[in-house]
Amino acid sequence: MIKFRKYIRLRKASQNPKTFLRLHRAEFGHDFKKAKVDLDNYYPDIENLKTKIANYHKLNSENINLGLGAESLIKDIIIWHQQKFLHKKVLNTHPNYFMYEIFLKLFNYKKTYFKIDPMCPEKLDASKIIKLVKLKNINLLILVNPAHPFEKYWSKGEILKILRFCKKKRVTILIDEVYQGLDTQSAGKLVKKNSNLIILRSMSKTFGLPGLRIGYTIANKKTSSEIESFRLSHELPTSSIIKGLYLFKTYKKNILSRLRKIKKAKKFAHNEFKKRKLISIGKYGNSVNVYFKNRVLVKKVGNYLKKNKIIVNFNYDEPFSNYLNITTTNIHNLKIFFKFFDKIYKP
Repeated sequence: MIKFRKYIRLRKASQNPKTFLRLHRAEFGHDFKKAKVDLDNYYPDIENLKTKIANYHKLNSENINLGLGAESLIKDIIIWHQQKFLHKKVLNTHPNYFMYEIFLKLFNYKKTYFKIDPMCPEKLDASKIIKLVKLKNINLLILVNPAHPFEKYWSKGEILKILRFCKKKRVTILIDEVYQGLDTQSAGKLVKKNSNLIILRSMSKTFGLPGLRIGYTIANKKTSSEIESFRLSHELPTSSIIKGLYLFKTYKKNILSRLRKIKKAKKFAHNEFKKRKLISIGKYGNSVNVYFKNRVLVKKVGNYLKKNKIIVNFNYDEPFSNYLNITTTNIHNLKIFFKFFDKIYKP
């Protein structure tokens, strides 16, 4: 291990200008202790949002780091990891979120991949992951849970088994929970006893709020403070923080109801594909994959939908080339999808 401490600049919370007259930053354009404040010029209340998120996960705010979406946090985690460990070998799923590829390539990681069988995801289990970690001498393991676009849900038992092995071998585990919603269980509480575990979450995907750009990590206090030293000082605008605070305060009304709509839409999509004698898969995330008998048909359907301004995912390489993936936003949107789908696909 390199002398990692020389890279760390642990941060303390800035004094809140509601209670401090701050004349040292040349940036706050508000009148001290005035009743009304122009929010565009006001100090973002990051610590309050961290506390709300921590309460949601029944953790402490010291376990939470905020970032400008999951993308910025992936960058921060990889920078932290490559500074802390000389060894840079990563195991990740394929296909995956393309920003993983960009940042891992940027920092010269040697990459190994595993693939999920969409029709039989249980073929990939904890034992096979452990075997790959050991065989390839991996020290950064990325598990997307549930995996996307081809689904594999890692149970708590599987995660615990992988964690026990990786803790002994000093392997860092990043569990990407960006696609978690209903019927899933976060591994967030496991950070208390596992310093090698980092959880990545976002309000963009399953929550359906990508415009807020609110992402966050969950890790133990020491790991969180180390990762924080590599982030931008203030990544989130005040407007996003205010909206984020409101949404976590009103979780049942504004988030849980949205998750239930997605769940209903997913059930609707499966039923509609079944009517058309097509196999569709996807239980835990916010999308569904539909299987076609050949690649030519997939391209025909995908390109037709695109011409009609309906964008779906269908340009996958082997062995996934016969699949088309749609996001199950809500039933209203899916009815529009199937209206055009039926014009190009005939059972």
